Amino acid sequence: MSKSKNSLFKVYIQAILANVFWGFSFVWTDIALKSHIPPITLVTLRMIIATILLGSWAKFSGNLQKIKFADLKYFLGLAFCEPFLYFLCETYGQTMVSPTVTSVIVATIPLFTSIIALSFLHERLSISNLAGIILSLMGVLAVVFAGNNNISGQITGAILVFGAVLAALGYAVFVKYIVSRYNATTLVFYQNLIGLVYFIPCFFLVDFQHINSMHFTFDAILAIGELSLFASVAAFIMYSHSVKVLGVSKAGVFCYLIPVLTALFAFFVVDEQLTIFQWFGMAIVILGLLVSQIAGKKINFYNNRKSK
Repeated sequence: MSKSKNSLFKVYIQAILANVFWGFSFVWTDIALKSHIPPITLVTLRMIIATILLGSWAKFSGNLQKIKFADLKYFLGLAFCEPFLYFLCETYGQTMVSPTVTSVIVATIPLFTSIIALSFLHERLSISNLAGIILSLMGVLAVVFAGNNNISGQITGAILVFGAVLAALGYAVFVKYIVSRYNATTLVFYQNLIGLVYFIPCFFLVDFQHINSMHFTFDAILAIGELSLFASVAAFIMYSHSVKVLGVSKAGVFCYLIPVLTALFAFFVVDEQLTIFQWFGMAIVILGLLVSQIAGKKINFYNNRKSK
């Protein structure tokens, strides 16, 4: 294997591992929530540990860059979208829906980047993009409505998780302005640090008075540590690096692994049971994502019209 192919192979491994960790993160979150750790406390602790770990790594490796004052507004914006809004919506949503349902909805993020491209880059949506969005939304509805009697709670939880999807799209808009000027360690460290500044006041306003009633079991502490190290640090660094090398579209394909990995991990770790209709809905979501991705590359209808 040549040096260039070996380097590319490592990038693909990083992209896969990042999404493996994110797939597991929904189950780790579920474990912590079931130990009666409130969402804001959970995310605040996750951010504190991740910031300390990443800060230590940045100092050891010397990879931390200084932020230019002109770019500060972009860092403030991306940290507000993710981790702040994203984790608030995702974690509160997961108190009402299962890890697998959460992961299925989150996996639709690449689809909706097409809408961002339409709005901010003036790109046109193809028929395949629209077909993929419709298919995936139908699949999400099947997963949400199948196999659970608490429909109102499922709908509310799904809406909150969709809020996380919108926050992730906002993050993509901000990060595109600075991703070429800062390395992955710098981006992830400052998004966590600034996100922590957003989270700490919320913790004292909402959760601090209930701290005595929280149960920090061994499983909960372990889950928070795994979320911090693997999902908030390692996954973001590896994904950011893969985006730089492969581009957003190719790196984004690997997120289609997340629902399947989450479902398998949830089945073995927290004994989550899915109905046949939920498996069917999950398959429709993944099919919609693939239709949008693959067909979008093959059909260049609008550019062909312009060239005529």
